[in-house]
Amino acid sequence: MVDTMGQTETADNGVLDNTTTSLRAGKRGYVLLEDTIVRKKMLHFDRERAPERVVHALGHAAYGTFTPTGDWSNLTSACWLQGNTPSDVFTRFSVVVAGIGGADTGRDTHGFATKIYSKCGNHDLVGNHVPSFFINDGALFPDLVHAVKAEPNTGFPTGGSAHTNAYDFFTQRPEHAEQLMAVLSDMGIPRDTRHISGNGVHTYRFINAQGKSTLFKWYWLPKLGHRALVYDEATKLAGKNNNFQRIDLFTTIEAGLYPEWEFSVQLFPDDGEYMYNGIDLLDATQIVPFEMNAPVTLGEMVLNRNPSNYFAETESVSFAPSNVVDGVSFVPDPLLQWRLMSYDDTATHRHNSPNGYLLPVNAPIGPVNNNYRDGYMQPKIFEGESASSPDEIGGVLAADPQAALAVANETVSGQVGRFQPFNDPFTQARGFWFSMDQFAQQHAVDAYRFELGHVSNPNVTAKYISTILNPVNNCLARRVALGVGAPMPAIGTGSSVVPNMTFPSLYPLSTNVSLPVTGLVVAILTTSDNIPMATYKTLTSALSSQKALFEVVASHQGVLASGVSANESYVTTSSVFFDAVIIVSEGFSMNTSIPLVEKEFVREAFGHGKPIGEVGSGFLSSLQLTSPGLFINSNAGSVINSVIGAMEMPGRFPQRNPLDDVKAICG
Repeated sequence: MVDTMGQTETADNGVLDNTTTSLRAGKRGYVLLEDTIVRKKMLHFDRERAPERVVHALGHAAYGTFTPTGDWSNLTSACWLQGNTPSDVFTRFSVVVAGIGGADTGRDTHGFATKIYSKCGNHDLVGNHVPSFFINDGALFPDLVHAVKAEPNTGFPTGGSAHTNAYDFFTQRPEHAEQLMAVLSDMGIPRDTRHISGNGVHTYRFINAQGKSTLFKWYWLPKLGHRALVYDEATKLAGKNNNFQRIDLFTTIEAGLYPEWEFSVQLFPDDGEYMYNGIDLLDATQIVPFEMNAPVTLGEMVLNRNPSNYFAETESVSFAPSNVVDGVSFVPDPLLQWRLMSYDDTATHRHNSPNGYLLPVNAPIGPVNNNYRDGYMQPKIFEGESASSPDEIGGVLAADPQAALAVANETVSGQVGRFQPFNDPFTQARGFWFSMDQFAQQHAVDAYRFELGHVSNPNVTAKYISTILNPVNNCLARRVALGVGAPMPAIGTGSSVVPNMTFPSLYPLSTNVSLPVTGLVVAILTTSDNIPMATYKTLTSALSSQKALFEVVASHQGVLASGVSANESYVTTSSVFFDAVIIVSEGFSMNTSIPLVEKEFVREAFGHGKPIGEVGSGFLSSLQLTSPGLFINSNAGSVINSVIGAMEMPGRFPQRNPLDDVKAICG
């Protein structure tokens, strides 16, 4: 760590310097080439940025601690799962498509990567916030990314897949169906990263000290539960504050509201078949629902410290699924196999050096002894005359094979060839569709309409609807087609199958589960630029007791007549930054003039389904707002308790917005 605060400036060779003014030939003369000190400053500045990641470029991170909940040596030799010994961690959240200047609230797959600094080496858990993926062979990964990124001829759009190139690719690869539906549901626009899961996507292998192997899939399950935005809200957040999620994590950690996750695994017998109840464990597009195989919790993670330097930590960290400790190994999943090779390679490219693993954020806590010598920016000075292994002159010694990283005791044989993995791509998408209620389904339909409505080639749109959506569900296909003006598949074609059972775990944004309100933010509005101090104390003490945050919003910032301070004004903030709104309208009458910005603040929150309370009466009725989720009372305690209860469950009131006439569309 380098602390330059209050220090006198020195050049790169350690001498005192001053690079705030140029060396010139007279007061108004030319800058001299002899000004080597400022020239070095410019040379460094011109090279300050490393190339951004091809995917997951936009991200934020935090440090924390992982603690196992028991001794899991019966499953694995991995030291970070033994006893109750904690390990430090660094977790980076990201979005796949958007670049560094993009918005973290955009609809996307979100990355969830954790580096565990264990005593037996670094272990990287590199996953996403949804449990499946778009493809099942890593050979297609460059094509997938090329397809969802900006179109090559135009260079736009830069932050999403709503374009022809993406959907032309998707029509060719039906295995994407469940994953894309998850992203186009509200799962694709999470409120923040404290309310998302991490999913390993692939199957891995535990190996214990006796050599017994057990297959597993891993998950980070948020103790705060899952929360999402609505799409209009997400797009407005992107424009008003494209770092919303980054700021949310930073702010809540600074406030001592540390997010926590359970580390859980699904376990499967390693019988050489890599199948479970008909589900292919080698196919990353296939999910084993929790209802079929309940996850077992092995530990807990808490994030409790923000990075101190964004570039040196969040930007410079590198993750690779190949970074495992003894006790964890791999399976012949063709997507995972290519990821094992690709991640280290892309990190080497980004750092312009094979020595990025020695950067502080990447370095293990234990010693690194190898012959990975030289190369760009090698910071170590190696001693001794040996630079190779094996040797007999005092160099690096190979570990005993019995102590080295364990691999599965399996025999591999088969005909060499290029084999196309194929599993039914529509059954799981259909299961996801029926795991959503009618309001969540409407949001997904609208998302398909938005995406396909921006596809410029009508043949691609029609083909996607007929060959991907119709086999999932005929009514879904007809609803989407109607919205984009495409040919509607005939009633009775496609699938009308209703699954015998649904899997709520596929869509965890349930509205019938009570969730903590920790870190959620409530706007307290005043209709008269005056909030009685007693009302303010009642509202804020109740919110603070539930670890919720709040802001007072008035026509201007600063101290109001009652002595209450307004943190925000209608110029500096917006309803999209809040999870609920409380209007203090004591003394309000129908003759009171309400500024348009205040009306629109409340109407927008109403349209986004947020709980709204009014201490007093008349304001909401003057806007002609009536619906579930409105709480009006002259008693501040009653209002705040009702609003907190609504934030806990259901969180949102989507019934305020219209639904498709499904019977008219689908028969």
